Amino acid sequence: MPAFVKPILASAILLLLTIPVARAAEDVAPLETWSMLVGLVGGLALFLYGMDHLAGALKTLAGARLRRVLSGMTRNRVWAAVSGAVITGLVQSSSVTTVLVVGFVSAGLMPFAQSIAVIMGANMGSTLTAQIIAFRVDAIAPLFIAVGFAMTMLADRKRFSLIGKAVLGMGMLFFGMGMMSDAMEPLRTYAPFIDLMSQMSNPFLALLVAAAFTALVQSSAATMGIVIVLAGQGLVPLESGIALIFGANIGTCVTALLVTIGKNRDALRTALGHILFNVVGVVIWLPFIDQLVRLVEVITTGRTPESTDVAREIANAHTIFNVANVILMIGFIPWIARLIEKLVPAEVEPEPRLSPEPKYVMHELTVAPAAALSLLRNEVVHMGDVVIDVVRRGRENLRNPTRAKLEKLGELDDGVDSLQDAIALFAAKLPRAELLPSDVNRMQNELAVSNHLEAVGDLISEEMVKLVGEWLDIRHMPSAESRQKMAELYEIAEDCLKQSMTAFTAEDIEAANHVLGRKAEFATKLEATLRKVSDEIGPRDIDIRRYRIEVAMVERVNRLYERARRIAHATIAIKNQEEPAPDEQNAASTIADAM
Repeated sequence: MPAFVKPILASAILLLLTIPVARAAEDVAPLETWSMLVGLVGGLALFLYGMDHLAGALKTLAGARLRRVLSGMTRNRVWAAVSGAVITGLVQSSSVTTVLVVGFVSAGLMPFAQSIAVIMGANMGSTLTAQIIAFRVDAIAPLFIAVGFAMTMLADRKRFSLIGKAVLGMGMLFFGMGMMSDAMEPLRTYAPFIDLMSQMSNPFLALLVAAAFTALVQSSAATMGIVIVLAGQGLVPLESGIALIFGANIGTCVTALLVTIGKNRDALRTALGHILFNVVGVVIWLPFIDQLVRLVEVITTGRTPESTDVAREIANAHTIFNVANVILMIGFIPWIARLIEKLVPAEVEPEPRLSPEPKYVMHELTVAPAAALSLLRNEVVHMGDVVIDVVRRGRENLRNPTRAKLEKLGELDDGVDSLQDAIALFAAKLPRAELLPSDVNRMQNELAVSNHLEAVGDLISEEMVKLVGEWLDIRHMPSAESRQKMAELYEIAEDCLKQSMTAFTAEDIEAANHVLGRKAEFATKLEATLRKVSDEIGPRDIDIRRYRIEVAMVERVNRLYERARRIAHATIAIKNQEEPAPDEQNAASTIADAM
């Protein structure tokens, strides 16, 4: 659902649920419904927009740190839970974390069982959002907005501008909360609304209402914000507020389910793990709401009958609920995983198709650009594996060509091209405004590597296939010695390509420099190969034609080596946070613009 639809839909549903038409009753003064609707819509829109601003700034500021956290998610279940909490704290959305986890599992980057621990941690991280919302600082919200705006406009460094964006988002968040609070103030004396909220003392009804509301707007933060505003006005008692946040925890599972559409069984298992954890957690706590109320009242500091902060108590109850659930259930992850695996059996793997397909780039994950860069990198590595296999097949065809082999090799070209298209489209969809300059440079260099790999694929599956086919057409193959020389030259270029991709995968500058250092070795072998080809020129027309094909073949092998060198240069640029060479940058920009 588009972000701008959420505040309108949320406000409309809230109005329908909480402001029944009761003007027929003579003892009930009519409400100024229109002004309340404007306040609710405007306040909720500012609240969600501020939350989006805050999350966007934090995601960008996190950058490489977020990628490091993601890379450590598979160490063990405790670290996975901590990673989930940290990621959710950084992006200010457990839904975003869940989407990332489903995508990582679907791409095979994370074991299914480990994903359950990450989702548990995401629930813990969401408690930070609730604690932030519970702060009642709407009186100084304009100061946050002014300071944040000034920083974004005057800062000459992107990092300070992003800090300003976060402060600005915080100010809009609190200002929106204040607008919603002011809009709802007339409800304090509105009898139909008070009667309706009295029904929320039934925890099952409150849970269902909050779950349905959260599922519709796909934002537990919106539900939490509204509940805390109502509590701040004294319209929601603590018991009802706790039941409502229980329902929000269940309703937010819908987002994970929607993301699994079209994904594999492991992605569906992850979504079911999310649902199972949240539902079981609610079932455990539902009979103990009264005890949780008393616990929260005890631990919330400064609580007196005159200065009760129900909003803060609800936030604290949310924290206790989620942290306690993780502590209770993290030890049972292996059993939970086995139960879900029985409910959703593994699908029978089909035979691998000849044409490669994207494995990692998923457009739902562009909501977290820094994390998406990791997937972009993995896809480029995958493309490298595919192209290296194409190059291996090319070498076999050079040594012992047959029509059947050439046809199979030619069929791989479309797969490599479609993989490059998927990488370019994914990169084009990443919002560059949410990336630090170093991340933009990384993305451009990774795109440059994919461009070089695509060019290598064309060299082998199109140009070399055509040249070898001409050899077969004229039925006049080079001598065994010439073919041996060309094969040896080809093997050096192939080995350099493998080494350059190994260097790229590990960001190993030493390995990249080793590829660059083999230039003299390759040049010597190139000269020897051309000399041998020249020595075998015959007087007939067919000999001259064969010679031209051999020289063209050697030139293609030379270009293969040059592409390997460029990949090595791109690896060094990534490590040193340099921009790609102008021709590579233009190529990457052209593809991105075309998307």
